[in-house]
Order: sequence, then C-alpha cells, then structure tokens
Amino acid sequence: MKWSTTLAALGFAICLTACHRNPPLTLQEQEIVTELTANLTPRCVGRYVIDMPGDVLVFGDATLNGVKVEAQAMTQKDYEDAMEARSQELKSIKTHTGPQFLYADGTVNGIKGSRYFISQGDINVLSPATRIIESYKWHHGYQIKLQIEGSDFTNPDQTDDPIVKQLTDKNDVPEKLRLVISMLERIRGRTEDEIPTEPGVCFVGGFLPGRATAQENISTQFVLKNKHDVGFDFDTDANIRETTTLLQRGADINAMLKQNEGRTIRKGRVDLSGMETEEWLTSGLTYAHIQGHYFALEANSREGSAKTPLVTLDMDNGGLPLKGEDPPQKASLTEGEAVALWDAVSRTLRPRPNAF
Repeated sequence: MKWSTTLAALGFAICLTACHRNPPLTLQEQEIVTELTANLTPRCVGRYVIDMPGDVLVFGDATLNGVKVEAQAMTQKDYEDAMEARSQELKSIKTHTGPQFLYADGTVNGIKGSRYFISQGDINVLSPATRIIESYKWHHGYQIKLQIEGSDFTNPDQTDDPIVKQLTDKNDVPEKLRLVISMLERIRGRTEDEIPTEPGVCFVGGFLPGRATAQENISTQFVLKNKHDVGFDFDTDANIRETTTLLQRGADINAMLKQNEGRTIRKGRVDLSGMETEEWLTSGLTYAHIQGHYFALEANSREGSAKTPLVTLDMDNGGLPLKGEDPPQKASLTEGEAVALWDAVSRTLRPRPNAF
C-alpha cells in the first residue's frame, strides 16, 4: 500500500511521543517487540546510518554518477570463473544489426584481476551505435560491477546521417569508459556491518569514497529474516526535489486510504538529528490484498541536493513476499508491534559522521 515517497533522519520525536501516545502493548506483544529490537545493528545506506535488526535480509541497488553499481559476495576463484564465462558468452553472440557485438574485452592497468567489456549489450538492440560498458573487479570478498550505456556513431560509421550530424558528441564511449575506470579504481567491497569513517557513499556490498555529488541514487531493502512480509525500504536521491512535503500531500493520501479501506494511525513532524522530517503511519489493504500497515518517513523533500538528498524510509507489514514465495495470508505483526518496531528503527536514522 504505497502512496508516496518517504523520508527519514536521526534523533527523537518531539511532539509525536507526547501528543500521540501509542496504546499499551500486551505482554505477548511486548515479548515480540523485545525480540525484534534486542539486537539492532547500525547499517550504512548512502551517506546515512540506520539501526536494523541484526539478522535482516538485505537487498538493494545504486546508481552513482549515472553508473549502475552492484556488489555480489563470492570467492576470488568464482569471480575469475565468472569473468571467463562472461568473456566467452559475449564473444559467442552475433547481433542482428551488424557483424560485430563485442567491441572490447580488456583489463584495467593497476587493478589486479579487473575486466571490462564494451558490447551492444543485447542481441535485440535496435541501434548499431548502442554500447554497454561493464567493468568488474574483485575486492574483499565481493565482485564489484559497474555498468553504463553509451553510444558510438563512428563504428559502424553513421556520421552522414542527418540526425547524427546534429549530435555534438558522436562517440561518448571513451569518456564514459574513463568515468567507469576512475570509479573502479576507488570503489571497494564492504560487509553490511562496516560503517566507513571517511567521506563516501555506501551501497549494498560496497563503498565509493568521495565527496557528495548531485548524482547519487541508493535504494536498500531490509526484510525481517523470519517474517518476509515485514520490511523497510530506505532510499536516498540527491537529484530529486519534491514540490510538496509528505504532510502537504494529505488529500492524495487520504483518497488512497479511502480506496484501500485504510485509516491514519499517526502523522506529524519529527525532529531527527536536526533534520525536519515528517511521517505518516497508516493501516489498510496492502499490495498482498490483506489488512496490514504502511508507514512512511520523509526528509529534505523540497531541498534535494548533494548535501541534503531526498531521504525516504517506509515500512510494510503484510507486504508482498520475496520472489518465489506464496503471498501472506495475514500480516505478521499486530498494529501495536508494527508501530513499536517502526519507532525503534526510524528514530535511529541519522547522517553518517564525516559522510559528506
């Protein structure tokens, strides 16, 4: 039941805890909440930190400076085998738009075991100018992959085409390859419990050192290990600036709640680590078509910059299952349990020291 982007930050609620007291939990609910929050562990997302249950399952993706970034845990031997398999796979593909599919298969000087490929990316690609640049290295137990799309209208030569003639840059592949290699040189693998102390941006399985830029989009999902319908989505985006805040979208939210047999549990402003943040907690029909809960927190809504990215945090109780699993028949948590877990986790969100 998602009706808005969401946001978060660190600290303690000011008026909310005083003006919107939560109903008391039963003894059983208290025991469940105590178990869920007994081992909260700091996790780094983007340039922020939030405390999550220690055994959560973690998923995510990131786009930094226009480059899609991924990290996958594997042994060095598995990485080497994967690189050889990828090379053979790309060499075996024949494209429909011309005789050539793979344009480069090389290593990056100074990065042991590195590999990069430049290809058309997809056998069904429509333009012979399309290029997919993918670059890899193995670091601290992780395969790091960087990928970006470029274009080259000089090979095969299409520079006589009237539309191509209007392009300022008819081959941006060298520039984008330099960008990818410069990032590959700095990027490193990172376990989920590692909280860096230098400026830089965290993504699942990795870290890119450097000062904040306006081209950072990080999305991380935390799913409770034994309750897969309960999870948190935490996103930061330095390139989005909303025209309204979360609370200012009340008319749309209330309309959606009406449509989903929902109601507001709590809403208001929250002061987290000096950031002005807003939250809206609701119950109603979820995407899994059961009664559950959707909680949202949003900060920097109308700022959206390198040092003040849009930050959203939301939580589902009774949400969609993991891929391949059957939909839940009922939400795993009661309303009291869900609110208590939300309060325990959301109030820990804060900027990472020295991150920017």
